[in-house]
Amino acid sequence: MKLLKILSKINLNEKSSFVKILDGFCAESRDITPLIDQILTQSANQLKKADDDDVVKLFNILKDKYIKNLENRIKYSNYQLDIIIEIFVRDGNQMMTKEWFSKLYNNSSKNLISKSEHISSQIKQDKTDLPLQRIRDYLIYQDCVKTAYENDKIRNREEHISWEEKTLLCNLSKNLELSIEEERAIAYSVIRFEKHNIDDIIGELKDAGIIFFNRKTNSLLIPDEIVWILRDLLKIEISNKYLRRILRHLRDAEINLIARKHNIDRKKSRNNKIKDILIQGINVTNLLVSDIFNDKVTKADRGKRVQELISKDLEIDLPKSGRSLEEKVSILVCYFNELERDYSSALSKDGYEKLLSQLKDSFNDMNKRIKDEFELQDEDVMSSELLEDYNIVPRDVIYLLKRDELVEYCKNNNIKSRGNLVSNIINNYRNIQDIYLENFELVGKRDFHALKDKGLLEKESELGLLYEKLVKDIFRKLGFNVDERLRKEINNDRTQIDERQLFFPVSDNYNSRFILLPVALFRWANGMKP
Repeated sequence: MKLLKILSKINLNEKSSFVKILDGFCAESRDITPLIDQILTQSANQLKKADDDDVVKLFNILKDKYIKNLENRIKYSNYQLDIIIEIFVRDGNQMMTKEWFSKLYNNSSKNLISKSEHISSQIKQDKTDLPLQRIRDYLIYQDCVKTAYENDKIRNREEHISWEEKTLLCNLSKNLELSIEEERAIAYSVIRFEKHNIDDIIGELKDAGIIFFNRKTNSLLIPDEIVWILRDLLKIEISNKYLRRILRHLRDAEINLIARKHNIDRKKSRNNKIKDILIQGINVTNLLVSDIFNDKVTKADRGKRVQELISKDLEIDLPKSGRSLEEKVSILVCYFNELERDYSSALSKDGYEKLLSQLKDSFNDMNKRIKDEFELQDEDVMSSELLEDYNIVPRDVIYLLKRDELVEYCKNNNIKSRGNLVSNIINNYRNIQDIYLENFELVGKRDFHALKDKGLLEKESELGLLYEKLVKDIFRKLGFNVDERLRKEINNDRTQIDERQLFFPVSDNYNSRFILLPVALFRWANGMKP
């Protein structure tokens, strides 16, 4: 859910911590940034009186300061925020009740302690399934964590790992190609893990400006914009839903190589191994550059396999493929991140609802699949509005189906079963007119770039005709008849789209009249702010 929508759902008291942080940044930057001064002046110099739109604008202007502040809060917090926020960056965890958050936190704590004990025992054993090279990596990292943690004891100070030491350990972990889960498990084999009270954690998260807490629903809300920042701070390259797509197209031998390297039981089923890989927090670049290959595979052959994975298996048409192996992977990572930030789902709400309804009819366990894959707490998740709040778009849902299920679904619903099946299904439910109507506000504001980014417009010159066509469709849906001949006579330069209004001659079978249509009218009619 975007920040603007969350701000509209909560009261002033519930957004006070976030606003207080922004207010401090505004005081530092107001004199050198005219737009900040302009927004505050319009709000009587009090940020708490500003519109939600303006708060979002200020957040975007001051994002760098917010990131630095958040980084410092994570650095010096006594609540192990790096572990806690890892829960929020997983798909489906951007909205949750306090009870659900407590459950996830307890599960994460238990899993971390169990993994830590398991790795400690493996390091000490003479016989283990782990390669000797991996045991050596674990020992190196464990010794470095121990040195960093016990340095303070030598100086008669309280034991802790400083931010500078954490930075060095992070680089060491990256070069040893440890997953986030392995890194933490080894660290907490040295450092005692301490659980905290859930109310104290929520208070700390609110003060840090990471979450909003809605007291009415007793739920935590984390905006998409903040989730993306948290992922960057945790060095998580792409969302799990995209990593899941990649993993499902890998061969069994490649999945087993990943499992062997990252201490995952290879005797498990393919699906369970994929779930464990997702939980591990494995670096995607390392995974595609080295984890899926034997040491003897040349760099050229690795590049060919990655290119095959992108173009043939994932069926992604990238504008450029990159020359080196690292470039190919980097371009793929950028593609997925841009895709996540694109809020155009390629389907209207009606189209999305129809897709979900027919998927539910075709697959009895579809609701359970979505709920389990994205860790959603709601019992019934087959709602387009709910899924879009979690930033789960139609393509994410369709990718939960196996290849043979996609083929079967296409045949049963008279959808073309050749080529890219996911795109074929999307196109079957795509009604471009409904999508234009849902974006009527952007057309009315002449927001050409936003429309182009959504793939709805190629030329700015098309805006006028598109606006007129949408207005006609709206009037006809309201039961009016548009007199085309008369409309053309009165539709002169003065009443074109640049004036944000059009005159339309309409009839409701009782009388005929001219209607002046300002954009604000339809913003109000559709529940938007005029």
